Amino acid sequence: MLGNSVYFPYAVGVIASYAFQYEDIKNGYELGGIVFKEDSTEDVIKHLENPYLVAFSNYFWNYKYNLELAKEIKSRFPDCIIIFGGHQVSKDTEWLEKYDFIDILCFGEGEITFLNLLRAFAESKPLNTVANIAYRENSQAVMNEYVCLGADGYPSPYLSGVFEKLLNVPDGLEFNAQLETNRGCPYHCSFCDWCDYDLPMRMFPIERVKADLKWISEHKIAYCMCVDSNFGLFERDEEIAEYAVELKKQSGFPDKFGACFAKNKTDRIFRINKALNDVGMSKGVSLAFQSMSDEVLRNVSRANMNKDKLFDQLALYHEAGIPTYTELILGLPGETLESFCTGICELLELGQHDSINVFRCEVYPNSDLADKEYMKKFAIKTAVNKLNTNHCKISEASFSGELHYISETSTMSPEDLVNANLFSACIQSVHCHGPLQCFAIYLHNDMGVAYYDFYSSFISYFSKKDGMIGDTLRKIRSCIKSNGGENADISYINPEFRFITWPYEEAMLLDFIYNAESFYEEVRPFLETFGMSEDVLNEIMKYQKNLMVTRGENRDVAEFEYDLYSYFRNALENKPSPLTKKKCTAEFFADNVPDDWEDFARQIVWYGRRNKKSIRGVRPL
Repeated sequence: MLGNSVYFPYAVGVIASYAFQYEDIKNGYELGGIVFKEDSTEDVIKHLENPYLVAFSNYFWNYKYNLELAKEIKSRFPDCIIIFGGHQVSKDTEWLEKYDFIDILCFGEGEITFLNLLRAFAESKPLNTVANIAYRENSQAVMNEYVCLGADGYPSPYLSGVFEKLLNVPDGLEFNAQLETNRGCPYHCSFCDWCDYDLPMRMFPIERVKADLKWISEHKIAYCMCVDSNFGLFERDEEIAEYAVELKKQSGFPDKFGACFAKNKTDRIFRINKALNDVGMSKGVSLAFQSMSDEVLRNVSRANMNKDKLFDQLALYHEAGIPTYTELILGLPGETLESFCTGICELLELGQHDSINVFRCEVYPNSDLADKEYMKKFAIKTAVNKLNTNHCKISEASFSGELHYISETSTMSPEDLVNANLFSACIQSVHCHGPLQCFAIYLHNDMGVAYYDFYSSFISYFSKKDGMIGDTLRKIRSCIKSNGGENADISYINPEFRFITWPYEEAMLLDFIYNAESFYEEVRPFLETFGMSEDVLNEIMKYQKNLMVTRGENRDVAEFEYDLYSYFRNALENKPSPLTKKKCTAEFFADNVPDDWEDFARQIVWYGRRNKKSIRGVRPL
């Protein structure tokens, strides 16, 4: 939960809806309520009246809270059956051995297993008749046979009414919705624990999908996140997107539609995003690569979109004015400092100037990456992050979970990971968000300076100098470096923005925008080392400064001796052309930019990172 925004508890909603569709369950049990946010233990327990059973869905962001709450429930109600399931529960008996207040563990997809458990209790059947669970028998942990169980029909939690059972809903709370149109994934990436890969893809009836979207629209839910593994993989996904667009036109809801898009159905994905973007529903198009190294991709059983196809796709999206973002994972087995940094710059070479999101590689309990032999093979070591959520006030941050992320591999030392993290933060903040994008593109296209050379030189140059830029780089490097041990905190606090926690790249950008005059004053001597003619440097500097969004009013007109508008437009559309000395006048504009720094940081840098909000629009006059 961030601020007053929270997602519906979809996972438990689906499991409850599936069980309570059957008459024997409805007649034998009552759903007392659903805890969907991290209220105090006392606030939760006051709603419980001698509960028969309490079940917990666990992921890295909530499992510590769940453990604390479950322990207290068991203490108050010793006969209550405590069940734990979800992604964070690995397929073994470890949690039973560590936590004596847990009675049963459920593994894999939970709908059928939970239903079978309820029926076993109602019919007094022994627990050894229920697959996919672990439990205690005579004080010993017992694990039953694991069988791939995946239902074909999933009642909608929105339409079934189970969300009417949400407890402690405060006034003014804004819900976000998840939309599931199918279950499963055709791929098997080693870092992922998305689903049980022995199960086939299962398609939900399109009538049910549309009914869910209509419910979301009628209940005025602003943000709908499609949680399919590869939206756009199937032909009917285009029809689903078109229906969401139709609802937006009719009622204004959902206002935004996000998805994890398939990587190979490129024409269909473009049409879907064109339709969403035309009505302002797009959250940007994800073009996930994870790594640019073929060796790394083999290590993690991952296949990527052809790089030539990516070049064409980026040109197509740029021409249509649709923002894109590419995802990379830092720390994958086989990745080196050089392969990662040159790989991120290869994306710039291919034309990805909009947004590059880099995630530290996390190790999930049920992924191949967590396998002991796999970890030994690649000498993987991990650190524990206490899960200080980004974009919240540190005084209100909730440390209710933790995650393990890779801190060292056979090909990346801890120092290498620090350097790679800093490099990626620079690319994301200084290039994709705009402060030096124009200079990097010009030096690359007209003077043959590789993006890698430009940005590695930027880091090297300023890391040794006093001043605002150097101070920011050193602060962020120090923050990254401190995260190699237990209870690491991978967020960053910038006091100018009221102690909000920020990811490194956004913190760096905010420092540079907040001190824009100092930034460009300090960066000029660095740019002069590349041998640009003074008149070109002055012209691009004026264009670059005008391109950046400032607080409040954002409309300016500037005259140039060079046709910089056409030059950068063509470059961003992957159609580079020479810079010509031809006078041009351009208008730079951005609408609805807050004047308050905290609002600016939230609207432009946080909410707007995938839609290039930090860069003004520009048109020739």
